[in-house]
Amino acid sequence: MSKRTETEADGTPTAAKPSQAPVAALPSAAAAPADKQPARKAGKRAANIVDYVQTEFATFGQKPFSDVDSLVLSVLSYFHLPKRLARTNSWEGVRLVELYRADCFEDMYGMLWDPDSSARLLAALAASPRFRDVRAMGYRVRNDPAQEKQFGALTLQLSDEEAFVAFRGTDNTILGWKEDFNMAFRYPVPSQEEACRYLEEAAGHARGRLMLGGHSKGGNLAVYAAFSCSEPVRSRIEHVFSHDGPGFPEAVFQDGSIDRVSDRVRKTLPQSSIVGMLLEHQEDYQVVRSSTFSAFQHDPYSWVVEDGAFVAEGSLTPAAKYLDLTLNEWVQSLSARDREQVVDSVYALVESAGQTTMAGMRDNWQKAVPEIISSAIRMDDEPRALILQAVKELVVLGGKKVPEMFARKAVSDSSE
Repeated sequence: MSKRTETEADGTPTAAKPSQAPVAALPSAAAAPADKQPARKAGKRAANIVDYVQTEFATFGQKPFSDVDSLVLSVLSYFHLPKRLARTNSWEGVRLVELYRADCFEDMYGMLWDPDSSARLLAALAASPRFRDVRAMGYRVRNDPAQEKQFGALTLQLSDEEAFVAFRGTDNTILGWKEDFNMAFRYPVPSQEEACRYLEEAAGHARGRLMLGGHSKGGNLAVYAAFSCSEPVRSRIEHVFSHDGPGFPEAVFQDGSIDRVSDRVRKTLPQSSIVGMLLEHQEDYQVVRSSTFSAFQHDPYSWVVEDGAFVAEGSLTPAAKYLDLTLNEWVQSLSARDREQVVDSVYALVESAGQTTMAGMRDNWQKAVPEIISSAIRMDDEPRALILQAVKELVVLGGKKVPEMFARKAVSDSSE
């Protein structure tokens, strides 16, 4: 078993970091407010959360907190705040403008999925009248290989009247992805329990009303913490935002746990959501437009923002509905023990590549892939047979769902 390690700061090995991270400059001139912007020309990229931060100048006292604000601060929770910014660990915290330090750029977003957009977002936050005086505090990272736990959170004091608790989603580590897959057979997972403990601590220091949120797994953690926390803390929660966060097992809906906060949950999904539709039971949700396609729509920087709000879409795409039906029914067809064995066996293969991050797998694929193939060849007969059988069942089930989807579409078309 791996030795347990818990860290207050980014636990990513230094060797895995790139030698240089993108550096963003503060805007030389303020952008015009959204209602003063000229109409976008055909072919120009769609506006996203970075454009929103660059053009929304109203303070939180002047304009209420929104779904877009929640995604902005949820994305901020992915940033790795280094030891040089140790005051973010305290409950005194620092203003967001103080995070804009060139000597911290590489540590903060060099290992994120999209460092260029993250650099632009940080520059916009530091310059924004709406965000620059928000205080970032209570920064925590708890990565524990022994528990297969990847957790991060940050509290943002928006004003004396309200605070936002942001939970980090799945990061670039292999460990983070393993915990995600563990949700298929384990409830609660360690990060969910950690989220509840963190919320109780944050509530003791944050002032005013509470709002919770996160992107991807972070959205799931926010909802879990909201319905699992103590009643005094829950009574202060105004809204819970889940941006393409996975759902919950059936037990959460059967025992009424989710009912404690269901009227306060605001869930958003892109049209081709995959992650946000995982697990059979979902909270109510709104579909929003993304500027990209398929699984890439999970990228929060691709969500389209107009006039300070997400652009709404009528429903998920047929492909997303197909994957939702197929994957969730496939997972339910496997026993909890089989799910665990499949996940553990696949993880062992990935781990054999000797990489700790997804970026490392990508950058060293010429070495990683042969290692994985070699490990698969040496794998014991039982786990190999279980993986092959599970994949076969998924393919067969996928084929059966195609005519079912056509039948549903025909019924939908005839009712219009």
